[in-house]
Amino acid sequence: MAARSSSRPPFAWTEKDFDEDVPPDKRRLAAALQRICRHLVIRTPDGVTPTHPTQAQAAKYLKISETALTRYLHGQHVPADKVTAFIFDTACRDAGGGQNLGITREELLELRARAEQERCGNCSRHREAVRAAGQKLKAMQENQERLERTAEERAEELREARQQASTLKREAQQAREAQPDIKAGPQKDRRAARAATLLPVNRRHGDRQQSKNETTAARGIASRAEELLGGGRPDSTLALLRHTAEAYTSIEIALLVALLRTNGQHELADNLVHIYGRDRSDRDVVRAALTLHEQDAVTDAEALLRAAAVRPGSALSHSDRPRPLK
Repeated sequence: MAARSSSRPPFAWTEKDFDEDVPPDKRRLAAALQRICRHLVIRTPDGVTPTHPTQAQAAKYLKISETALTRYLHGQHVPADKVTAFIFDTACRDAGGGQNLGITREELLELRARAEQERCGNCSRHREAVRAAGQKLKAMQENQERLERTAEERAEELREARQQASTLKREAQQAREAQPDIKAGPQKDRRAARAATLLPVNRRHGDRQQSKNETTAARGIASRAEELLGGGRPDSTLALLRHTAEAYTSIEIALLVALLRTNGQHELADNLVHIYGRDRSDRDVVRAALTLHEQDAVTDAEALLRAAAVRPGSALSHSDRPRPLK
């Protein structure tokens, strides 16, 4: 069977153009494969050797798909090492020796290795985008873990604060239960006084048993505040002082201020005076100020009155300023 004639030169399908994004080493490998394929002596199943073999016939002859051969010759894909060697060996046999191919087997395989290691511009950009996305994801994960740790720490602090508040409420209730009920009236006070057989003391210094209970409560609060402050927990210390100002009597507050001064905890004492004068009623403030005055804490008594005087709606604010207690 005679080969079909064609006006095109033999092996015209090997003359492939390269796209602009094909890197240099891939171009060199593809060009070498194009030249090698022109030496193929392709035979049809009936033994005919066409002078113008098609790309499909060449692909079948090389035992690869036509699509794969197209991509190899365009520089779009790099053939495997074994495929490259088989193409060379087949063309070498058909050409009558490697000297007729213009390239050795080792040189072709070296071209293939360099082309395989070469990175195209798009691949580099994609890898950079993936790397940047990975770094951003890692930063987000670290930030999330940090936020979760902070939330756990805040939750633990809140639980501790609630436990302290519950403890303080119980202590305040116990301290009040140990004192006479001042709201039950004079008659009930007299019955309670007889039943308790309180100790006779000087009126200026008050009942000794009641004063002992108040002093004990004040010492407990002072000790707890010192522990919190020593543990580096200023927020919890202020929360304790605010609760103390709400839960404890004016006499207990005055005793606590005096005790803090004695222990050298002047900053805590100043904060407690400010909080109590700002948040409690004028009546409670005046009673606490009188107790402080009796304890010879004249400066704290005046500071307490001044803190109450600047509170909106306070009757103490009608005067220009509290007069010193003497």
